[in-house]
Amino acid sequence: MSTPALNREELVQLLDGNPKLILTIIDSFLEDCSDYMESIRYAVDEGDGKVLEREAHGLKGAAGSLRAGPASKAAQELEEMGHTDNFSGAESALETLEHEVDRLKEELHSLRETCQEKSLGG
Repeated sequence: MSTPALNREELVQLLDGNPKLILTIIDSFLEDCSDYMESIRYAVDEGDGKVLEREAHGLKGAAGSLRAGPASKAAQELEEMGHTDNFSGAESALETLEHEVDRLKEELHSLRETCQEKSLGG
């Protein structure tokens, strides 16, 4: 069994179970995530270590703040590649990151639905 994309309990506890706050954090991540991924793909394609390090670092932090360990770890691997300007294995690392981000987005959409129901319900 693979590691969950998101530690829901830890995230909910961190935000005091506040559905509106959780929705805000989720929406912010979902909005920023595609920009991070586009920049990371560009950096890998172009071999731009500085951009890769910066954008992967941003995504790592954003995922980490959501308690999304697997996506954060995958972004960290790319961040380190950018830092050392060593792109050996970058395509594979990018595929891993894309997979983890897709899993995370699914989990966030599910959590978002739950929070919307709680917000509307009272």
